[in-house]
Amino acid sequence: GFVRWVSNVLEIGTEHVGASSRSIKLISASGLTLESTGNLTLTQGSVNLLLGSGSALSLMPNTATAAGGVRGFQLGSTSNFGVYYGSGAPTVSAAKGSLYLRSDGSGTSDRMYVNTDGGTTWTAATTVA
Repeated sequence: GFVRWVSNVLEIGTEHVGASSRSIKLISASGLTLESTGNLTLTQGSVNLLLGSGSALSLMPNTATAAGGVRGFQLGSTSNFGVYYGSGAPTVSAAKGSLYLRSDGSGTSDRMYVNTDGGTTWTAATTVA
């Protein structure tokens, strides 16, 4: 195995074996934790990212689901374009084409929405029961 610093990056892992290798690269920054369970957590400001040993990826696992919605993640460079989530009907302002996933939707017309005006107008997408 190896432990080394390369351009402000701490690399920990095994040497190359054939065409593949296993290694972990830790960026020198506060808020980065690698647990013995295999979970890698990055917490920086309001961003919380968890890479689990069970091949799970959790975005903001410590953030409660908000009524009306919050942005789950940004897509590309267009301002406010992304995937939002929350409870209740969406009231959050987002870019046209953004998606909203509703945690408490119970029917075929209140589980998922698409932003249609670049503001707070959301149109429900009909889903199969």
